[in-house]
Amino acid sequence: MKIALLPNLTRTLAEETTINICGWLRRFNAEFACLPEDSGRIGEIFGMQVKDFEELMAWCDTVITVGGDGSMLRAAKRVVDYDKPILCINSGHLAFMAGLERNELPLLKNLINGEYEIDNRMLIDARLIRKGKVIAKRHCINDVVLSRGRSVKISDIDIYCDDRLTNTYRSDGIIVATPTGSSGYSLSAGGPVINPSIEAIVVTPICPQSLFARSIVFSPDNKLEISADPKARNHDLVVSFDGESVIDYEPDDIIRITKSEKYASFIRIKNENFFEILNKKLAGTEARV
Repeated sequence: MKIALLPNLTRTLAEETTINICGWLRRFNAEFACLPEDSGRIGEIFGMQVKDFEELMAWCDTVITVGGDGSMLRAAKRVVDYDKPILCINSGHLAFMAGLERNELPLLKNLINGEYEIDNRMLIDARLIRKGKVIAKRHCINDVVLSRGRSVKISDIDIYCDDRLTNTYRSDGIIVATPTGSSGYSLSAGGPVINPSIEAIVVTPICPQSLFARSIVFSPDNKLEISADPKARNHDLVVSFDGESVIDYEPDDIIRITKSEKYASFIRIKNENFFEILNKKLAGTEARV
C-alpha cells in the first residue's frame, strides 16, 4: 500500500506522532511519502519519499492526516477532488473525525491488510452571491457561518428554502451545518446532533432573541438561501466556510447552499459507532473543565 502523509507539523505532538507512524508503516512494509514543505522535518526518515501534491495524489492509495479536527478538515478538502480515502490520526484534543489516537498506532496493520470500513461524509456547496455574481464558492465538510463582525448588534437573518421564506431569525448569526458539522459549532449553539450516516442540512441560530427560535433540519435536496435584512440595524457581518476562509458580508448578499456532489471518505478501523465516539470525546472535554 502507498500512503500519503499530510501532517500538521505546527501541532505540538504532530512531528513525534508522524515519526512513530512511519516506524509502524515501515514495519508493515508499506510505502509512504510526504510533501516537500514537510520534508525538512520528517523527510529524512528512512524510506520516506518526497513528492509534490499532484504527484502525491496520483501515486498514493490512501491518505493519513495527523493533527486535530482543523488539520483534518483542511487535508480532507485538499484531497476530496482526488477521491482518496483518509485516515485521521489525532495529535490534538477532541478530533471527532479521528480514526486512531496516537497510542493506537499498531492498529495501522488493519489499514495495510484492508481491515477497515469507509464512512462517506456528505459535503455542502456554498456560494456567496453579490449583485448576481458568485464571488466565492466552497466545498464545506462542517459548516457555513454568517455571524457578526466587530459590532455587538443583532441581525435579522432570513432563511429561504426552495425560494420560499421559511424563517427569520433575530440573532447574532446563523450556522448551516452538515451532519459531520452538527457535533461542532452547531452543537455548541444548541443545535441537534445528527448521525453522519444520515444526509441532512441543519440551520441553527446563534444566540437568538427568542425563547422559541430553534434549529431546522432540511432535506439534502433542498436549496437554501440566506440573507440579512438590509434594513436591519447591523450590517457588520462576516461569512466563514469551515471556520477558515472569512469574507465580509455586504447588504443584499445572498448565501446559497446545496448538497455537494462530492463526499469526503474517512477510514474507520476501530469498531466504534458515531455515538460511542461522541460520548467519549465530550466526556473527555467535561473532565478537563
